[in-house]
Amino acid sequence: MRRVLVSRLSLLGLLLVAFALRVYRLGYQELRGDEAFGYFLSRYSYADIVRRTLSLQEPHPVAAYFVSRAWMAWAGDSEFALRFVGLCWSVLAVALLYRMACALGLSRAVGMLGAALLALSPYAIWHSQDARMYNMSLALTLASTWLALEAVRRPRWRYWCAYILVSWLALHTHYFAAFILVAQNVFFLGQALLVAHTRRHVWQWLVAQAAIVVLYLPWLSAARSILTTYGGNMDSPTFGAALQRTLSVFVAGESGLTQVRVLAAGICGVVMLIGLTRLLVGDARTRQAAALLVLYLAVPVMATWLSSRNRPIFNERYLVAAVPACYLLLAAAISPIHSVRRAALWQGLKALGIAGLTVLLFGASISLYRYYTDPAYSKTLGWRELARAVDRFSAGLPVDQVRVAENFPDPTLWYYYRGSVDHLVLPPAGRDQAGTQREVRGLVDQGVRRVILPLKSMPWWDNADIAATVLAQEYTLIDEKPVGAWQVQVYTRPSQELMPVGTAFKEGPILAAAAVEPTELPAGGLLAVHTRWAGSRDGLTGSEKITVQVLDAQNKLVAQRDEGFVPAAVGGPPVTYGILLPQEASPGTYRVIAVLYRPEQVGPGRLLTSDGSDFVSLATIHIR
Repeated sequence: MRRVLVSRLSLLGLLLVAFALRVYRLGYQELRGDEAFGYFLSRYSYADIVRRTLSLQEPHPVAAYFVSRAWMAWAGDSEFALRFVGLCWSVLAVALLYRMACALGLSRAVGMLGAALLALSPYAIWHSQDARMYNMSLALTLASTWLALEAVRRPRWRYWCAYILVSWLALHTHYFAAFILVAQNVFFLGQALLVAHTRRHVWQWLVAQAAIVVLYLPWLSAARSILTTYGGNMDSPTFGAALQRTLSVFVAGESGLTQVRVLAAGICGVVMLIGLTRLLVGDARTRQAAALLVLYLAVPVMATWLSSRNRPIFNERYLVAAVPACYLLLAAAISPIHSVRRAALWQGLKALGIAGLTVLLFGASISLYRYYTDPAYSKTLGWRELARAVDRFSAGLPVDQVRVAENFPDPTLWYYYRGSVDHLVLPPAGRDQAGTQREVRGLVDQGVRRVILPLKSMPWWDNADIAATVLAQEYTLIDEKPVGAWQVQVYTRPSQELMPVGTAFKEGPILAAAAVEPTELPAGGLLAVHTRWAGSRDGLTGSEKITVQVLDAQNKLVAQRDEGFVPAAVGGPPVTYGILLPQEASPGTYRVIAVLYRPEQVGPGRLLTSDGSDFVSLATIHIR
């Protein structure tokens, strides 16, 4: 009784540690693209979630989206709230791993150590702080296997019904949960062939499998085109590379050092082999446990790899359901084997297992520390900063005259940007130049005067800078700056009519017309200064520059933009300059002026106007 109490208290402590590691900085990092997609899909009604999942060819089924929708209605849609439900599934998985180990006949020590490895796993923690279906898939496949073991060992209808329901839910959470069910079937049917006294439960097992198939068949029929036509956007590694990546990410997580991943995978493989060997030399139950754990790990890895042979869909995240087998085999490497515990060979293997496991835990702690603290290993790309940049670059203009164009389809910005500016994707389809030209022509026809383009390298979608190239044919690039992971470009077109200026310079050019927009904007906003030049080019040397400046009420320089003044601008189309106002600019009234000058000239290099002034006033603006 005392041993049971100690085990329960130890498990409770372990669950509290797992919860603490997962709730720490839960909402600190930004959502990634898949999380944002799941958020937007979960906002629809349950019927619409089903319809959109099928119409969008979403490669994951609907159960996690249903759960997320119900959760958001109660908890809200902050990053913390969206991820908390996944955290709960992940902590539940730690408890279920322990229960499955006990049902397999493994010692409490092995079950506790396996659960501890899951609780401390940087791979599991990364996914526990991810608003996706992987945690739910992990917990449900663990529950399915545990219930299968209980139903066969103690055949009662409540176990069989629970097993059918949980397995059905697992299949509605992730299609690759089917690989765990395949592993279960190979194990139990193989056991029935080899062990006579287990055959009396075969009919119950087959009825349960038939029930799962019948319940799942309607969805499978509706989603068959997804399963057969989904192309994927991951990769198709060799089997050796797939296995190495799988084992390394299981023990070192998503933020493990690239240069030591092969070593981590090698140590993991060696320690697992030690654990498997120690189980095989034990009694009949540990040998059966070894068989199931090997299938539990090998079937999903092999099936996922085979699925990626003719389409690039291999992703270590899809293997989350297989990770319990890895951790239990690692834990078994230091398990006691009573029949041979005094043999020097087995004691040596145990010592080797302890050493390997210590190295893996040390590497996992470094990986976890990086995930929490190092921006280079985090999910955060700068979406929050990008949303603020959209506000800055669109400020002061009517929202119907501004668009945000992304050069790849990612909904994350629209989780963080809650303003009124509409958006589009350029190219509208992967590598679609003709479609991009149609979209940009449509923007011109709609009177859109400013386009904000966050650029990111996405060869699979915008392989030749299609978005920027086509926009430049109709718009003028007036500003470009790095924001987070993007190079943000701002394009503009002048309004239909520029205001007449008619200021002539003594060297010949005339500033015929100009416009500054917007004339009212907040600090940090972006001005577009449009100019049209006429007159003569004869007095120009080609070395001239133009500076457009913003001056405060005391004629103090606040912001400026200097560009080379091309003689071809005289008599040519309008020339536009962008000026980004400083964020610390005080509210008030400011003047915008233009100056022509020769930088190589000794002394005052400004070109004078016909009335002797060395600048031209263009507009008065107001900073809110």
